[in-house]
Amino acid sequence: MPSDTFLRLNDEKKKKLLDASFKEFSLYNFNDASINRIIKEAGISRGSFYMYFIDKKDLYFYLLEQYGEILINNMKNELIKNNGDLFKMFQDNIEESYNSFKHDNINFFKKSLENITIMEESKRTFGFRDKRLLVELIPNINLDLLNDNAKKHIEVIFAINMHLLMVTLIKLLKTDSLDEKILKDYYEQLDILKYGCNKKEEVC
Repeated sequence: MPSDTFLRLNDEKKKKLLDASFKEFSLYNFNDASINRIIKEAGISRGSFYMYFIDKKDLYFYLLEQYGEILINNMKNELIKNNGDLFKMFQDNIEESYNSFKHDNINFFKKSLENITIMEESKRTFGFRDKRLLVELIPNINLDLLNDNAKKHIEVIFAINMHLLMVTLIKLLKTDSLDEKILKDYYEQLDILKYGCNKKEEVC
């Protein structure tokens, strides 16, 4: 994460470095991105860069964090709108998140997909198995809508749903559109998770 030195910079200097960083990671995947090009574009010295961030990965994770906040805020808003319905939140969130990411910097994500393992290392943002995201959202989830078994295994249910959301979001970003077939598959898979495979018995 960025140092206190970076956080104390004025907004203009921060923006210049972050804009240069987003540009670099939008043109090149993580392995090919160059700190030299970033600092040249931002007009700072290499020494200054290392006063702000530990290394290239530290910077990259910080950039991912910015989009993680968008994802979390979208989820919170959808939960509130849908009275805490976890599955309805995941259903409605996919288009909202796609539009947010596409509007901001779709090329950044397309390049990031070439290094998906690096994205997964950033657990706070896209590490769907990390419990911190659920901890932030749990106050807004209406657990009364779930049966006792679902409540007991809420971490597993949430992780599976997050995995499905991220896989589908990646597919949509790759096609550069809200592809109807991809969305239809996503909604059908959500129904399987919500109702299970038994025709007579709902799981959640």
